[in-house]
Amino acid sequence: MILTSPNRAQPTLTTTSTMLTTMKKIYALSIFAALTLLPISNSFAAWKELGANEVMVVYVDLDTISDVGEKAQVMSMLDFKKPGVNPKTKQTVNSIIGINEYNCPAISYRPIEYKEFAGNKGAGKVVSDNKTPNSQFEPVVNESWAAGVFNVVCQRK
Repeated sequence: MILTSPNRAQPTLTTTSTMLTTMKKIYALSIFAALTLLPISNSFAAWKELGANEVMVVYVDLDTISDVGEKAQVMSMLDFKKPGVNPKTKQTVNSIIGINEYNCPAISYRPIEYKEFAGNKGAGKVVSDNKTPNSQFEPVVNESWAAGVFNVVCQRK
């Protein structure tokens, strides 16, 4: 038998709404903290190689996967075999580390943030720091690096 106090407040729509708002703020703050620590955390990341082609090797950090409904976010790294060039700064880019969001049912993705590095595997100078939280979802193309990451992130659901 469970005893309850007659004065105990029952949850209301207002308290539930406030709780959801607070939870969303905490989630947004945790994502912001993760993005802020991106240059530091990449050196501690547990990178798992997904595959390679003649252009790059693709890695993900499985510990960074987070789910929100049908969407999932993960930190991934593209490590280039031959240097690229940032079109704006004309500086050499050897790797990109970013957080991407995948819409699993729609088979699409978008970058939330990414950094281009002068060195391989996220080493060296940051060539560019790009925050793109309002970017549009793009289709995941078969046999692309995004498809490899999609398969890891979305097919575990």
